[in-house]
Amino acid sequence: MTAKTRLIKRYQNRKLYDTTESKYVTLDEIAELIRQGEDIKVIDNQKGEDLTSVTLTQIIFELEKKKRSLLPIETLKNIIGSGGEKIASFVHSSIESGVSSISHAREEIDKKLKTAIDTVSSLPSVQSELRGLHKKIEELERKLRKYEK
Repeated sequence: MTAKTRLIKRYQNRKLYDTTESKYVTLDEIAELIRQGEDIKVIDNQKGEDLTSVTLTQIIFELEKKKRSLLPIETLKNIIGSGGEKIASFVHSSIESGVSSISHAREEIDKKLKTAIDTVSSLPSVQSELRGLHKKIEELERKLRKYEK
């Protein structure tokens, strides 16, 4: 649990207590906190057991009941049929795909940047400008050494 994780305690009467705000909260309020970027951890007040995934699943269930379908019925059937393995597989393959895409994009950017730098630095006016800057730096370094003595 990080320093910014909001701790929610779940009591035997199924009430949820936000320890940060010192008040009882609903599943809808927890969903709103998550939408706002809050990191949430839900624990059983008596046993200390982590109930975060169960609570998040409840929130999804409540959204489905309200007809704000998040997932197609076939997807839900597949999740149940696979015992959750398909979700783990999907998340894993999505992460791998994302990392691969980022890596590929970085390589392409590096290539294009190198080409642009090579093209610009080969222009006579840029070379002349760079030589002038180099001379000025050398002159400043000489003056600095002189003042240091």
